[in-house]
Formats: sequence, structure tokens, C-alpha cells
Amino acid sequence: MRTFHIHIKGQVQGVGFRPFVYTLAKSYGLKGWVCNSSDGVHIRFNAATDLASDFYRQCLDNRPHLSVITDAYIEEIEEEFFVDFQITNSKSGSLDLTISPDFALCDDCRAEMHNAANKRHQYPFITCTVCGPRYSILTGLPYDRPLTTMDSFHMCDPCSKEYHDPTHRRHYAQTNSCKDCGIKLSLKGSDGQNYDHLDQSEMIIQVVKQLGENKIVAVKGIGGYLLLCNAYSKTAIDQLRSRKNRPAKPFAVLFKDIKAIVRDCKLSEEEKAALLSPASPIVILSANPKTCLHLDSIAPGLKKVGAMIPYAPVLELISTHFGNPLIATSANISGFPILYNDGESQLFKLADYVLSNNRAISFSQDDSVVRFSESNQHQVLLRRSRGFAPATFKAFSRFEKCTLALGAEMKGVFAISADHNIYGSQYLGNLAYYENQLLYEKTLIDFSSLIKANPGVIIVDKHPSYFTSQLGRRIADETGISLCKVQHHEAHFTSVLGENQLLDEERVLGVIWDGTGYGDDGNIWGGEFFNYSDGEMHRIGHISYFSHLAGDKMARDTRLCALALAGVHNVGSLKKYFKDMEWDYYTKLIAKPPLKTSSMGRVFDAVAFLAGISKTNTYEGQSAMLLEQEARSLLKGNHQIKPYSISINGQGISLQNTFDEIFEDIKKGNNTISARFHLSLVEIIKTIAVDSGYQKIAFSGGVFQNGLLVDLIIDQLGQDYQLFFHKELSPNDENIAFGQLVHSKYLKNHKMFNSKETEQCV
Repeated sequence: MRTFHIHIKGQVQGVGFRPFVYTLAKSYGLKGWVCNSSDGVHIRFNAATDLASDFYRQCLDNRPHLSVITDAYIEEIEEEFFVDFQITNSKSGSLDLTISPDFALCDDCRAEMHNAANKRHQYPFITCTVCGPRYSILTGLPYDRPLTTMDSFHMCDPCSKEYHDPTHRRHYAQTNSCKDCGIKLSLKGSDGQNYDHLDQSEMIIQVVKQLGENKIVAVKGIGGYLLLCNAYSKTAIDQLRSRKNRPAKPFAVLFKDIKAIVRDCKLSEEEKAALLSPASPIVILSANPKTCLHLDSIAPGLKKVGAMIPYAPVLELISTHFGNPLIATSANISGFPILYNDGESQLFKLADYVLSNNRAISFSQDDSVVRFSESNQHQVLLRRSRGFAPATFKAFSRFEKCTLALGAEMKGVFAISADHNIYGSQYLGNLAYYENQLLYEKTLIDFSSLIKANPGVIIVDKHPSYFTSQLGRRIADETGISLCKVQHHEAHFTSVLGENQLLDEERVLGVIWDGTGYGDDGNIWGGEFFNYSDGEMHRIGHISYFSHLAGDKMARDTRLCALALAGVHNVGSLKKYFKDMEWDYYTKLIAKPPLKTSSMGRVFDAVAFLAGISKTNTYEGQSAMLLEQEARSLLKGNHQIKPYSISINGQGISLQNTFDEIFEDIKKGNNTISARFHLSLVEIIKTIAVDSGYQKIAFSGGVFQNGLLVDLIIDQLGQDYQLFFHKELSPNDENIAFGQLVHSKYLKNHKMFNSKETEQCV
């Protein structure tokens, strides 16, 4: 009898792959073993050649639906003999593995949890081989119970029998537990009252009671604590805003199921599929006109709802018993990281009650957020975290050295190359905040340990003041390893090129629009056009520079954006919006600005102010979102609206004619400014593409979170050009770390330097 070895790589751990192989092997009458390893799943068995080939094909074709196979092979090896087929202990080795994210509650577990005859009836931590926490509880690899925070929970006899029963759906389910042997809830009030005398079901009922009385409850979920309150109570929502110091940024809403969502929101098939997917993200939906939700409190000024359904069993129980929608937002002060340890003193600053549990979280995560463009249903990932993280991408060729890319500032994400793989972390917050910096460093240390990464190269953004740039320099100085800088917008471009496998293309136009990025000339870039061809990248155009006023304040005060872009003929009409001292100060700055910018994000802010839509940004992208909403409303069914004029002179794309016409519209009382502006942006892209003869256009940067702009680009350019957007990465700065790695590997003009030479780095 011949002996064969099968090696399968990818997302094949924590998805029921070994039980699947075991059952399949038994059906074939094979003898051998299957095990997890740091580089995937290994199978060894005795069989005739034809039977081995058929078994191999079945392993790939009928694999568990949550698995993702990136590579596989079968080979005949030296003869061995086996007496039966077993699942054997996992083996360590070099890492070549896709790390499974946390999976949402599956339908089978949901049904069991609501079945009064089932032993896991109303058990808040029910899981199986296809659902439950994975990444958030990892302490090591490969994925096995001893290398998770489930290790401290010893299975009772019934659970152990399920675990070892090949016919049971919890066969080798590493998170398996029940009421008798599993995780325990605890409930406390801010008044010091302890509810440990209640059983777990009674604690859920007590939480529901307090929510009904408009109290705020912190609930420990998969990736950290969520704050819940009654979504139909303006009083409760306003109290939550006050405690979180979050004046206007939208809250997510937890609905008990899809039927509940369609009572308050419009829902496409694509949006429904995303909500019901194993990732179960927050999905941005359009609100129904007759919604009972207090939209002015939930999403001030917007007609959108960030909808989610219960992805964790404890949320399922609370939602089912409560019935109505609940606000569900991360337990933190606005801008700070989500709380995930049992720090009651911090939680009680936010919540009236805390529902915790005794299972530790290894990697904290916020909820992921996606949206779909309205007419084309193009998916835009806004935040990649629980359910999607960590990201794993196959590199086109092997990295000779393990490389650590530290990303940018506003969207804390790092990426690490390991041989043929690129691993990207979950979103870790705005790194301008010290607490987020601490979380970023901790996660970097823990994740590096998890995958046994030992970087030989570090890549940072060119901005010298970014926390990540300073951290990279510190690590390089302490270790002596190579350090390199990559320009922010080049990293955006290489990110979308890499994700769409365009690195071998002869010619691609890159449209990179965002709020800010440190440019090669010392100015603030953000409205950029690049050419990529055969490993070389060049900046070929940009929005003409305008004054960058008052540092970071400009991103918050939209008056300043309008002032900087108005032009000499129009600036006087803005004086009424400023105090005399302000006017004198800012007009002097415009005459001799310390910095200039090409930021498309600030252009959006200026137009939002002039259109009378927004005077300030209390959170990132606020004015742009309001401007998009107004423009979409105006463009529905109206084909008479025309774009503004633009002019291109060399590399500069002047918006002076655009703003002159905007001021004319203001004088005439024309209310189509937002719509005309969006149409103008598409004209700019088309003009550059036509003048330079491009056929392929790739888009990256936070501006392309705008669903209307994406729709207009697809509708007006999709017939004549090949368009490439991000698919698995967000267009915002979350993709920078991935782009830095791609840049280091594939661009011919990328250079490595020692830490002492880093100021020269390209």
C-alpha cells in the first residue's frame, strides 16, 4: 500500500477542516492522520494512487464553507503503515498560515440556544466548529484549545464526548463549552450592587429590564465591551453621547434580526448578505422615511443607519428579549481604544451596569464597518476589524527578510511580511491619542510573538511627526535593523495595485485623494495623480496648491478651507463669517502661508461650507458625508445638472474656475453646488485619463469611501476604462501599511537604508 502526504494552506484552522478530513477519510476507508501545523493542515494516509487522487480532489472541492485554500499539493512519500485514521496533536514549524478571524453566531447554534430542550438553551457562549471567537482568543499558533484563552475551561464529560465524536458537529470544536463547564457571566451596577446571586438567564433578564428603563449597559462581547441603550429613547441616546463625549458621530444600531432592520431601513440583497455573513459587520443603510429611530440623535444630519445584527450569543439573547433596536457602540471615550479588560472603574464612567464574563480577550477589536454604493452596490470597507481581521494576503514573491510596515497615523494598522504572506492587523484607532499608541504597541508585540516575526526591515511614513514614524526610528536605533520611508500617497497607490494584482502592468493611472499626507516637497498632499509602469511610479499631477491654514484646525473648521480656496475675487464675501481678529490673522496667513496643500479632503470641506451644509467637522469626514448626501438627493432623476469648469496647466489642476462658479451659484441662489461639484470630480479624472491615454485607472484614499463618487465614476467611466478599487482593504489609511510592504518589494526606485541614513530614504 502506498503512502501519500497532502499539505493544504490558507484559512484552514478554526473552520472545522480536520473533522471534515477525518469524516471524509473514514468514508473512504483510509488509515492515517490529519493535524494542524503552523503552515496549514497536513494529511498522511495509505491508499492506491487513484483513490489518493480522488480523496485529494474531494478535500479541495467539498471543503468547509468558511475555509479559504491558498495552496495545496499531494505527493507520494516513503512508505508508512497506519492502523486507523486519527486527528493527531498539532505541530509547530515555520508559519505559512491564514489566521482565522472571529466568526458570527451560526444558524445551528442560534437555533439550539433558543431551544428549551437543548442543554445549551440560553447559554451566552454557545459555539461550534463554524462559529465563535478565533483571533480574539489566540495565545499561540497553530489554532488549538491549549493556545487560546479557552484553555482554562475544562470540558465536562458531555462536552468532551461531543468533542471526540466524529459524527457530532462539535467534533474538535476548540471553543466547545456549556453552562456546566464554560464561561460565566457577572453583572454589577454602578451603585456597587452585585448580581452574582442570579443565574445567567436571570442576568440577561435584568440587563433587559435596565435597558427598558433607559439605562446604559456595558456588555463584554467578542472583541471588547459594547455600550447598549434603547435606540427608541432620545433621552438614553443623548445621555450616552454626553458620557462618551461624542457630539455628532453616528452610533451603530443593533437589530434583533433582518425583519427588524427592514422596518426602519432600506436593504438591498448585497447589504443583507453582508449582514448575514460570518463577518457580520456593521452595514451603513439608508433609513426608511417612516423610521421610528431618533435619527437626529443617532446620526445627526444624516439619513443613514449603521445597522448590525447579533454576532455573539450574548447579544442575541439580549436583543431577543428586548425586542426593539439597541444602540451598540464601543465602550470608550470618543477617540480612545475600546475597553476589553475588566476595568470597572473606567466602564462605570460610561455605563450604569456592566455585564462581564471570565473569558479573557487576547486581541481587542472594534466592529467592522462596510457600505455599498447605491446604484452599483459596490462594497466599500470603511473599517477592517472583527470578522475580517487579521488580513492575510499572498505575496507575489517571497520576502527575503521579514519586514514590518507601521502604516500611518489616523488609522492605526501595521502589516508584517512572513515569507510568502503579508499579515495586516485590525484597526487600532487614531494614533494621535496616547492610549491608542499603547494599544498599538501592545498589539504589535503580541501579534509579532503570535506569528514568531523577527523583522529585518522596518518601513514608516515620511511624516516625521507621526507616532509610527517615531516608533520605527526608535526600534531601528535600538536594534540596528534597516529603516525606510515611503511617501504616503505612493503607499496608497501600491496598495490598490497590489490588491488588484496590477504590479506587472505597463501603465496604470493612480487617482489618490485623501485629507492629508506628507509630500516629497514638504507640502501637504492629498489630491494626487500618479503613473505606474513596470515597477516605477511618478507623480504626474495634483490639485493646485492652496494655503494650509492653522495646522490640524483646518480639518475641523471648514471656514478656513473655504477661505483658502475662494480666490482673490471672492474672499471678501467670507469676511462676515469671521471675527475681526480672526480675519486679520488668517488673511495674513493666506498672503504668506507656512505650508501649502493639495488636499482633496479640504476641498470637500470648503464646498460643504459654501453650500451651507457644514461649518465644522466634529469627526473625520462629517462634512464630506453631508455633502455626498445632499448631492445624491439632487442628482436623483435630474440629468440637467452640469459640472463646474476646471483647468489643467502642466501638473497643476486648478480649481479656481470651479470656485468662481460656486460663488456665482451662491449669488444666484442655485442650490445644486454639491451635485455639480461631484460631477466636476469625475470630469477631472476623465480629462487626465484622456490627455495621457490611460486605459487602466486605480483609486485609493479616504475620499473614495464616498459611495456617490464611486457610482459616478463607474457609471461615467466604466464603459471606456478598466477601473480598480480596493476590495478587501479600506480605501482609507488602513491600507497604508500593506502599501508600504508592496512598495518595498516591487518598486524599482524603492531604497533601503540603515537607521542613520533614513533621512535620505525615498
